[in-house]
Amino acid sequence: MAEKPGEHEDLSQTLMSFAPRVYGLLVRLVGRPDVAEDLMQETMLRAFRSLDTYRPEGKFRAWIFRIAVNLARDWIRRRPREPSSSPDEGSDPLASAPAPETSPEAAIMRGERAARVEAALARLPLADREVLLMRYYGEMAFKDIAHATGEPLGTVLARAHRAIGKLGEIIPEDEL
Repeated sequence: MAEKPGEHEDLSQTLMSFAPRVYGLLVRLVGRPDVAEDLMQETMLRAFRSLDTYRPEGKFRAWIFRIAVNLARDWIRRRPREPSSSPDEGSDPLASAPAPETSPEAAIMRGERAARVEAALARLPLADREVLLMRYYGEMAFKDIAHATGEPLGTVLARAHRAIGKLGEIIPEDEL
């Protein structure tokens, strides 16, 4: 996956390569696949319109995720009383199907575990959830997360540490 677009004409293809990851991040942040789809499209549109503001010294993925996270934050602020739900099973285009050799019982257990993790993530404060999702779902380095969120690296590291601790309180290790 390209980190920096080489030419303006390649932006559309580069942006589309990030669309599934952006959508997956957004669906987990806002809890609604329909809203995540709209926000993903807005992210791509804003990125395309703002290509001239992109500075090549930063990673392209962090730039795109920053746009997406800011849009998600704005949407959440505008609808503070709207309940957040867990994404519907199958709504994540990156979710991997069970391997053919996986037993139905193992697939059910994996699905239940994923639902517990999604519910626990939904209980975290938004800023903590953003850091974990960008780190583990978006596969971003902490310094890139700091760039994407506009926070100091130390703050990002503290949020990640605190969020993992909270997840451990919500879901004991023996339940995973």
